[in-house]
Amino acid sequence: MNNNFLDLKPIQKFTGSLGNRIKNYFGKDAGCIIGLGDDGVFYAIGIYEWLKNKNVKIDITFMDDNGLGIEEEKVIGKKVLIVDNDIITGKSYKRVMESMRLKKEKLNIKDIKFAVLCDRTGLADFAVEGYLAFAPWSLKKIDGIDSKIINILSDDGRASFVDIAKKIGLSSAGVKKRVERLENENVLKIKGFLNIEEFYSVSATIEIETDSKTISQLIELFEKSPLVYHLIKTSGRYNLMVSIVAPNLDNIENFISQNIRSNPKIKNIEVTIGEIPIIPKVWNPPIS
Repeated sequence: MNNNFLDLKPIQKFTGSLGNRIKNYFGKDAGCIIGLGDDGVFYAIGIYEWLKNKNVKIDITFMDDNGLGIEEEKVIGKKVLIVDNDIITGKSYKRVMESMRLKKEKLNIKDIKFAVLCDRTGLADFAVEGYLAFAPWSLKKIDGIDSKIINILSDDGRASFVDIAKKIGLSSAGVKKRVERLENENVLKIKGFLNIEEFYSVSATIEIETDSKTISQLIELFEKSPLVYHLIKTSGRYNLMVSIVAPNLDNIENFISQNIRSNPKIKNIEVTIGEIPIIPKVWNPPIS
């Protein structure tokens, strides 16, 4: 590889921020860099060349986020570093790590770490940049470890403190303390949820035009409905939007007839029928 590659500013940013930490991770052990996808390959080659210049025993291979394409012989018995451009939602990260965990025992992989340029979730072991300025929720109350705990609990709300501690490299007492703090600060709530796909097959979004007093009455009514999963005041012609899920179209028609069309104060409505929601997948309805 031409050393001019290491003169590129994005590569210098990556290696300058993470190079020594990654070098310490590999230590004297044989290692392998895995470039992920398209953008990850760029940074993987950069850190690979940088480490070679530091006389680190290192190899490189590439793969997709489903684990395909990897040259398995290059990771046998080694420490592994997966390199990508960013982690946005964490879905790709989870697919990659799951596929690598399946390979870990089979290939006798010593350790697996993840490095990215930008990490919006706090999941990466090495990241040049953390949360972006336009992150859609407050970051003052949580750090990267809190984010990892929340992600684990979002996948499995019954995960024990011991199990979580093993996954993030913290003591179980430390995990317990963090979870209790997050709950006390109303950052985290652990609840039981219904799987929407198991109970419903169709959805509807209903936009309603009416006066402010009626809006308040409707909100109070809809908050108690086991069909309503999304309820928001809006601006423009329609000033309330209601999203519901139901087993079939008859249930939606009955809901609209009984709760909306029967109200003389409602001026206009607009109804859009769809499949079950892509997000959220689970939901905590007010079941009496």
